Amino acid sequence: MPTIQDKRSPTRQSRYGDGARVILGADGLPARRSLGEGGPILRAEYDAVGSSNRRRLPATVLRDEDRELLPQSRGAMVAAARDIRRNYSIAAWAIRKHLDYVSTFTFQSRTGDADLDARIENLMAWWGRRENCDVAARHPLPRLTRLLEAHRVVDGDVFLLKLLDGRVQGIEGDRVRNPWGGLPPGVAAGSLLHGVQVDSPGKALAYSVCRRIGGTGFEFERLLPAAWVYHHGYFDRLDQVRGVTPLSSALNDFRDCYEAKDYALAKMKISQLFGLIFYREAAEEMGVVTPQASADAASAGTSTPEYYEVDLGKGPFKVELDPGDRAEWLETKSPAAETLAFFQAMIEAALKSLDLPMSFYDGSRTNFFGSRAELNHYLAGAAIKRRDIQDMLGWLTAWRLGMSVDRGLLKLPAGLKLRDLKSEWVHAGLPWWNPQQEVNADIQALAGALTSRQRVTKERGEDWYEIVDELAAEQKTLAERGLPTDLKPAHVLVQDMAGEGKGKDA
Repeated sequence: MPTIQDKRSPTRQSRYGDGARVILGADGLPARRSLGEGGPILRAEYDAVGSSNRRRLPATVLRDEDRELLPQSRGAMVAAARDIRRNYSIAAWAIRKHLDYVSTFTFQSRTGDADLDARIENLMAWWGRRENCDVAARHPLPRLTRLLEAHRVVDGDVFLLKLLDGRVQGIEGDRVRNPWGGLPPGVAAGSLLHGVQVDSPGKALAYSVCRRIGGTGFEFERLLPAAWVYHHGYFDRLDQVRGVTPLSSALNDFRDCYEAKDYALAKMKISQLFGLIFYREAAEEMGVVTPQASADAASAGTSTPEYYEVDLGKGPFKVELDPGDRAEWLETKSPAAETLAFFQAMIEAALKSLDLPMSFYDGSRTNFFGSRAELNHYLAGAAIKRRDIQDMLGWLTAWRLGMSVDRGLLKLPAGLKLRDLKSEWVHAGLPWWNPQQEVNADIQALAGALTSRQRVTKERGEDWYEIVDELAAEQKTLAERGLPTDLKPAHVLVQDMAGEGKGKDA
C-alpha cells in the first residue's frame, strides 16, 4: 500500500508499490523536478491550465455547447452579427465573398439516359422558379440557397421546411426557441433545448417554431416534426444541438474596427478646423502687414493693430513673418501609420473566422503566385462547406423527384426505381486565371490519363455532356452548310508554360 508523509510539510515524498518516489508540493499536488541536476521543483501540470498574473484563468467547468450559449446570450450574439453585417462594409463584404465561393450550384442528372436526364433537369429547373419553390413566391432556388447559407453564417443555423404542395419554407434560426407557453399537451417546456426536442441520444424529434409579435416578442406557432425539416447550421462539437455562427470569434474585432474608424474619422475632421498657428514673441498684437493697409492707417492718423491675415485659397501660398515670429500647421498625424497597421492586423484576424485570405481584401499584399497559393488553401476549406450545401440540395432533390414520380410529373423507364436515379449539384467553379497556361496544363493531364474531361469541366462549373451535345449540334450545322468542321488540337497553336509555340498553325 502506498504511504504519504505528513501533508503539512512544504515538500513531501510518497512511495508507491513500484518503488517510485513522487515529490508533493505544499498544496498536496504532485510536483516534478527539472531535467538539470538539482533544478527547481515544478508543478506537474500543463502550462495551458496553470495560473498566471499575465493571462486570464481558463474556464474549469465543462459544459455542452448549448449551455455555453444560453438563449439570452444566443439572441445577443445573433443581434450583434446581424448589426455588424448591416453597418460595417468589410464584414458585409466578407460574408458576400464567402457566399460567392460556396453557395452557387447547378443541377446535373447522371442516369446515363440522355432523354431521362434532360427531362429530370427540365423538371428541376421548373421547380426552381420562385412561384414553384418558395412558399412566399419570393426567391428562386439559387437565391434561396444563397440566403440559407447567409443565415447559417450570421445566425449560426437556419431551418428549411418541406410542404405538402411541393414548396419549401425557410425559417430563420431565432424563430426556433423555447416559448413562454402554448405548447401542445404532453410537451413540457423543459424537454426543449433552444427550441429543439431531442431524445436521449440527442437526435432531434421536433422543432418549436414561434412567430414574431410586436417587433421584438415571440409567441408559439407550431411544433414541427424533425422529418419535415432540414437543419442547416455550423457545428463544432458532437453533442451540439444548435449551430453557432463562425463569426463569434470575430465579432469583437469587427466591432472595434468599425467604432475605431468613426473615432479616427472624427479626429481627422476636428483637426481640419484649425489649419495654421502663429507664434509671436513681440508684445504688441498682430496687425495688418500689407503695405496698403499701413499707408491707409497712417494717412488717417489712426493706429491700426497689426495682425497676420492668410487666405489658404487654392494652390500654394506664402506667409512673410516678422523676426521672432513663427507659424506651424496643426498636425495630429491621424491616423498614424502604426494605427493603420494595427487596423490591418485586426481585419486580417477577423477575416480568418471565414477562412478568407487577406489577399482577397488587399491584393497588393502579395504577388500573383502568392495569391494563387492562398486561393488553393482557401478552396480546400471551402470544399467542406460546399458539401454541407450539397447535402441540403440532395435532400431537397430526393424529396422533390419522389413527389414528382408519385404525382405522375415524372415517368421512369420500366425497371428503374427512384433510388436508381443519380444526380449531383455541381459548384459554379472558378474562371481561369491564366487561360493559356491552364488549358495547356489540362491538355497535358488528359494526355497523361491523370484526369478526365468531366473533372476538368466540373472545375469550371460546366457539364461535359452538355458541351458534347452542343459541339455535336454545331458540327451538324456546319456540315449542312458546307463549312469546315475540323477542330483537331493539331491545328491549334498551343503554347507551353514559357510561352513558346509547340503546335503548327494550319
